[in-house]
Amino acid sequence: MVCDNFGEAVRQIAAARDTPVCLFLGGFPQGTAGKFRRALMRNERYITLLRSPIVPLVAVLWPVAVAQAFLEWGDHNRCTRADDGNAGRWHKQTGQHIQVCVPSLVEHPDLVPSVKGGQQARWGKDPQRRAVFVAKDGLDYQW
Repeated sequence: MVCDNFGEAVRQIAAARDTPVCLFLGGFPQGTAGKFRRALMRNERYITLLRSPIVPLVAVLWPVAVAQAFLEWGDHNRCTRADDGNAGRWHKQTGQHIQVCVPSLVEHPDLVPSVKGGQQARWGKDPQRRAVFVAKDGLDYQW
């Protein structure tokens, strides 16, 4: 699910940023989620994603050159079915700067079982799978 005026908000973010920008952040990675909450209280629009085992890939705005570099990295590195984990390894190995928009513009209603199998989400009971905070209207913020 996306916020109101999602398309225009994303256009503004793309015009303002030249790095990947996560448009969703749940409760994990915990250090980044805490940083997100503090930025929200200070009315800041972006934070840097801390190095962690994952990059939250629910919704990411990718500059073309960075997306190509990530795909090339995947061609030469052993990847698993855990896409967030593969992106986390790439992030750690390359040092690529990744930002997270504050607030999130996307919610991830994890109601559908993963195509890779595993534990089904416990929607409403797992704060790591819900956005920390989602904008009602993406144009309420200066990106």
